[in-house]
Amino acid sequence: MGMRIGSMFPLQEVGEKPSSYFSNRGEDVQYFLSGRCALYACLLDCTKNNTPNIAYVPAYTCETVLASYVKAGYTLRFYDVDIEDLRPCFKTEDLQGVSALNLCGYFGFSRYDSAFLRECKRRNITIIQDTTHSMFSKDGHYEGADYYAGSVRKWLGIASGGVAVKRNGTFSIQPIPADEEHLKGRYKAMEFRKFAIKTDSDSYNEMASSVFWETEMRLRRMFDAFAGDQKSKTILDHLDPTFLIEKRRTNYQTLLDALTPSSQCRPIFSNLDEHTCPSHFSFYAQDREQAQQQLEKKGIRSTVYWPLPPMLADRERYGQASYIYDHVMSVQMDQRYSKEDMAYLGKELAKL
Repeated sequence: MGMRIGSMFPLQEVGEKPSSYFSNRGEDVQYFLSGRCALYACLLDCTKNNTPNIAYVPAYTCETVLASYVKAGYTLRFYDVDIEDLRPCFKTEDLQGVSALNLCGYFGFSRYDSAFLRECKRRNITIIQDTTHSMFSKDGHYEGADYYAGSVRKWLGIASGGVAVKRNGTFSIQPIPADEEHLKGRYKAMEFRKFAIKTDSDSYNEMASSVFWETEMRLRRMFDAFAGDQKSKTILDHLDPTFLIEKRRTNYQTLLDALTPSSQCRPIFSNLDEHTCPSHFSFYAQDREQAQQQLEKKGIRSTVYWPLPPMLADRERYGQASYIYDHVMSVQMDQRYSKEDMAYLGKELAKL
């Protein structure tokens, strides 16, 4: 049996009508090659020259997010993240000398402390929200943030998914031309995925994955404020996310209803509130490797967001984030999957 759950997206079709979902998020909206390129552009725009810059960042995050701050000249200061609901463990005493705060929701769910964010504003600390996981949640864009930066690639098939927003004013920098080799690889990978769907052939899925990761690793080595391509911009400017949101919420709730939590499948978010559009179904497994292997045998591919980044050298200081890195795993439940697919996935998760 071919892989039933877990695969790349094929290229998203252009919607019928223009949309302002992204373009009305702030006074200046720019599209980039990736989320890290969008974040880096925001950092270039807000960084104060010739002064020490300290970023207050989550201990549980993606290496590429931290790499953007390092590349922009920031020293990193970490805050822990609560195991139970991935709530940021902010500490007011940590704000001394901080110039930028990285705010992040996880897997569609936002659990941050608004009072702390208001204190950051009082201290003139720039708030940059990573919206990659909260892109389509009603509360996924904190109204007091100065910048939004994220990627749409986890949500649909697109070659250039980076979106950067400056809430007030215009960006002082302009994107540099897109990296054509990266774009060629992205489109090639999505074309292989299209063939995989058409032929039900795992060999095309394997080729898609191979090209994707070759392209991805190349970008990680040389990322900059690269612009997105015109085809991707057209997709984003015509995107109506209504079906995407409704389908993901329905699928997530279907999985919740099918589960009896266990040590091998303990959902991180066991309730779906009215604001959230989930990016994945994410849970803790006591023995993650065993859980992944068991699902793989049933045609279900899982993902770990994220591996421990090398910047977090003293992980023992952040015990909760350390636990998350060791036990978190995610499965897809997006708009491509039917009720039948979710019933199958739920049944297999319940067996873990």
